[in-house]
Amino acid sequence: MKLLYFFDEYIKPRVSRGLKFCNPTNSGILTERISCIRQNDVNIWFYNKNGTVIAFDSGHLNFPGLDAEFAKIKVDPLRIEYLFLTHADVDHAGGVDISGNNIFPNARIHVGKEEEQYLKGEMHRITKLKFIKIKNCVRLKEGYRLIEDGEIFWIDKIKVEAIHVPGHTLGHYCYLIDEKVLISGDCLAINQNGGYAFFDFFTQFPEMNKKSLERLEKLLSDKNIESVCSGHSGFRTDIEKLFAFREQSATFSRSNPFDKEAPRDFTKY
Repeated sequence: MKLLYFFDEYIKPRVSRGLKFCNPTNSGILTERISCIRQNDVNIWFYNKNGTVIAFDSGHLNFPGLDAEFAKIKVDPLRIEYLFLTHADVDHAGGVDISGNNIFPNARIHVGKEEEQYLKGEMHRITKLKFIKIKNCVRLKEGYRLIEDGEIFWIDKIKVEAIHVPGHTLGHYCYLIDEKVLISGDCLAINQNGGYAFFDFFTQFPEMNKKSLERLEKLLSDKNIESVCSGHSGFRTDIEKLFAFREQSATFSRSNPFDKEAPRDFTKY
């Protein structure tokens, strides 16, 4: 097993117990348009309109029990034709890695053009550990579509706008759907107080991320955002506080958990 997948499957769940920093939404249909699947600490998001379902992110590699989760939200993964990745980390793109079971085998994968350097092994993903640098191990099937900042996709009258928000990774993107729903990936960590810049430990370039959040807030200022679908903080509707602490990095410890409502053990739900 590759190093980052070993960390993702075995190390992270154990060392994270009691830290209460991830609070994903349980699998279900949340609104007329939005549904999600929970995989331990992360969410996969789906947007449904006019009989078309678009997926955002793909979760972990070979995550068990997905048939039952898709049944809960009444989504057939074989009918998903469009998948947009916020970034290529193992917990967001592992579900479509060619080394595992592709949960969306018929989907065209869309990913930020700046993220390709990780996918090709040209850029280290982990650089903060002493004496060791680690590259992303995710590899995608041929034919994925590289996207650029500001690009707009119309899919059966669904508008998807790609917004480059570098920092967590160099090719991290958010997606604005129908100018009302924001898929935020891992640029924000959100709790009862509001939104913070994502945790420094997991963010490759924290200061870059904070600058990106400033730009993102300005870009969204004239939009009527109704909800945010985050990578690890679940489904959020308190939009007024979304950028309340964007200049601060979220922090967590056992004595001072980031989200008091988050599960102590995110593998038990």
